[in-house]
Amino acid sequence: MQIDEGLSLMAALVLAAFTALAAIDGIYLHLVRYRLHACPETRREHALHTARAMLFGPIALVLFALPSAGALLWLGVGLAAADTVVELWDVFVEPDSRRELGGLSRGEYVLHVVLTILRTAAIALALAARPAEAWAWDAPSMLPGLSSFGAAIAANLVPGALVIAVVHVWLAVRGAQWARA
Repeated sequence: MQIDEGLSLMAALVLAAFTALAAIDGIYLHLVRYRLHACPETRREHALHTARAMLFGPIALVLFALPSAGALLWLGVGLAAADTVVELWDVFVEPDSRRELGGLSRGEYVLHVVLTILRTAAIALALAARPAEAWAWDAPSMLPGLSSFGAAIAANLVPGALVIAVVHVWLAVRGAQWARA
């Protein structure tokens, strides 16, 4: 029972491409250009982005950096499913949230579509890399055979993801405080 190294490396490379573009969207567009955390109309959207930022690090760790199997693998799948639910909620609230800002720009809309494709492809590759036996609840939590280069790529994304999550939480709290002041 071994993880397919080629698929796990491809998953990590696609994940790295996702994070590079997600930084443009999540840091530059959401936090710097539009300051979604600071506007009452966009605070709910920022809260959803904060939830997704908090989910990304554990997802990257469990599904990409670690050779997870069994219950740990299913935890990663659950986290990815939760991220998808939050993403759908974000899509639902964005039209109202962005109304005062003129809505989503065409470029940001295209970026969101590309990000969704990359994230889905990365997760699909990471899950396809697991052998059938890894999906048993009673399988060992860790399997041999994860690409050391792919695991290193994914592991190096986790600290930055944690910093971004902390920044999102801090801005959400500060935004709420500014609104009350």
